[in-house]
Amino acid sequence: MSDLYIDYDMLEKTQHDIANISDVMQKPCREMDDVDGKSMGVIKLARRMDDFGDEWSYGIKQLAKFSKSASKALGKIKKSFEDLDDQIEHELRKKPAPAKGHSK
Repeated sequence: MSDLYIDYDMLEKTQHDIANISDVMQKPCREMDDVDGKSMGVIKLARRMDDFGDEWSYGIKQLAKFSKSASKALGKIKKSFEDLDDQIEHELRKKPAPAKGHSK
């Protein structure tokens, strides 16, 4: 039988870090939305820069969306383990210890 150990502090830190990815990425996302290919001078390059800015912005927005989902999932995982810990503790407290030494 193996022991399972959940580091709740680390789980909470990871959840917090993942949840804040969207906050960290907001500035680069705004900057990529503002990319203006016209400043490049060459029409073909300008269009590609506009496309690049749009694609990058979309990717950052998706990352923020998925990070929120991942953070919520980690919160549910933590809650499930805490509930399981409570149930195990409750069951262990209610079960009497086996008698020692008297066997026939």
